[in-house]
Amino acid sequence: MNEPEGVGPAGSPQELFGRRLKRLRERRGLTQQVLGSQVPISQGRIAQFENGKEFPTEAVAQRLDEILDADGELIDIWGLARRMSYDAWSRTYGDAEAEAVRIYHFANMMPGLAQTEDYARAIISGWHRLFGGLDVEESVQHRAKRQSILDGANPPWLWSILDEVALRRVVGSRDVMRAQLTHLLRLSERPRISFQVLPYDSEIPGGFTSTVLSLLTLPDGQRVAYQESGLNGSFAKNPDEVASYVTFYDHLHAKALPPDDSIAFIRRVLEEHYREPDPT
Repeated sequence: MNEPEGVGPAGSPQELFGRRLKRLRERRGLTQQVLGSQVPISQGRIAQFENGKEFPTEAVAQRLDEILDADGELIDIWGLARRMSYDAWSRTYGDAEAEAVRIYHFANMMPGLAQTEDYARAIISGWHRLFGGLDVEESVQHRAKRQSILDGANPPWLWSILDEVALRRVVGSRDVMRAQLTHLLRLSERPRISFQVLPYDSEIPGGFTSTVLSLLTLPDGQRVAYQESGLNGSFAKNPDEVASYVTFYDHLHAKALPPDDSIAFIRRVLEEHYREPDPT
């Protein structure tokens, strides 16, 4: 994911990657367009990398390293930036989440605050296998600790809209999913927690095919947003930008099943797809 807005100094590893990429490209006398064509990606993507506004995948970073004969230097910087960007985002979002009085969430996976440890472990392990840089068990325990905000005397209101795929795509195993959906049903009994399901036959507003969105209302009334799509993410505080995400969420809310119907839907998926095997 990209480095969140407001996180990291001007000399952050992500920006270091961009500056080093530009110097290596210019040293070899290549334009952004020529370098992009050899990857192959667009000239615009190269410009975004060099400006520190977008971060390449590991495969693209490796290809850039090969083309520019960087002898692994770009890969080393990429690994450092990936780890530090994730840590910085975790701290920034975690601090805001811990203060929030209202949390609105949408994704094609379970929200972190509602994940069982086994579900979280499967998600985090998958990330680690692809990108590395994580202590899986430490990350699982950190996610579990975040959930303690729901158990306090004055917990935040949590409203989560789940893409239907989050209920049906198997994460970890069917046993993991059975426990996860059962956990959702138990959480839904709490007065400040609501789940809605966005069915397959309801499109995601704005033409999105996949996105993660969290809107947080802080005690002073300020709203902040975190949005993630693919490997790119951003943490927004600007009121106009946050307002756009609020509009998106309002449209999601209108298309999703009502809470009672959503709970019935979750129960049906649990019974039809994750029923306990017959011991006989």
